[in-house]
Amino acid sequence: MFEFARWITERDYRAALMAAGLALLPLLAPVSCAVLALVALQRGPGRAWATGAFAAAILALVTGLSGAQPIAGVLSAVTIWAPTLAVTQLLVTSGSLSAAARVATAGTIVLAGAWVLLAPVTGEPWSGLVTEMIAPVAEQTGTDAALLADRLLALLPGIIAASLLLVSLAGLFLGMWLHAGLASPGAFGEAFRDLQLGSVTGAVGALTIVAALATGNAVAAAVALPAGTALFLQGIAVMHAVVRIRKMHRAWLFAGWSALIVLSPWAMMGFAFYGLADTLMDLRRRAGARV
Repeated sequence: MFEFARWITERDYRAALMAAGLALLPLLAPVSCAVLALVALQRGPGRAWATGAFAAAILALVTGLSGAQPIAGVLSAVTIWAPTLAVTQLLVTSGSLSAAARVATAGTIVLAGAWVLLAPVTGEPWSGLVTEMIAPVAEQTGTDAALLADRLLALLPGIIAASLLLVSLAGLFLGMWLHAGLASPGAFGEAFRDLQLGSVTGAVGALTIVAALATGNAVAAAVALPAGTALFLQGIAVMHAVVRIRKMHRAWLFAGWSALIVLSPWAMMGFAFYGLADTLMDLRRRAGARV
């Protein structure tokens, strides 16, 4: 796999074709982002941005030939590629995964809050699209479709911001893992286990989650989603770190990841609170002190 990744990223056209092809499959969006992140780590951010532009041109051509609107496909891909390339460039510049993730988190928090304040998601075409999407769910649960659509519309800026953060960081993590496999095995694991989003992210996450639950405030709810997503990722990092520090059996990692698949979204919330606890009590340091 690592040698294939090296071969793909050695030439711009190969990486562009791979990124564009993967972008056509929504479930593989993080892998598409990872291709560009790997180019940035292997050959520099400048080459990665050029490769991304090449991939966008390929995507426009493919979608145009298929009869779809070229601009729609390009915009959907660029929306996830650009944040990934930006956060990867931050990583290259700062040399710190935590610093890059903090800036990415702050950016999505600002995006979610500003979107709700400056351009609330109301009316058409949003209402029609959301109502159509949730119609099967509303029918199965016996919930009023209009009421459910209104609630989802209020959360949409936060959902989109959190999704951008999750996809871009997932792409970066995968790109870092591949790069480490080629250049320095084990380096990604060390960086990920040290992931720390800081007390500011923890405070914003805690305050907005409480405010959203207590008051239903739209801005608080929107901001809580990307902040909670960042804390969720930190919670996973803490799990890996504690297992490593305390020399626990790897079955604990298997159990944690299995819970994410079987018990999601409850497990995601649990990991987010675990990440929040780490920002307050430095769980990794405490685990090390007990060894």
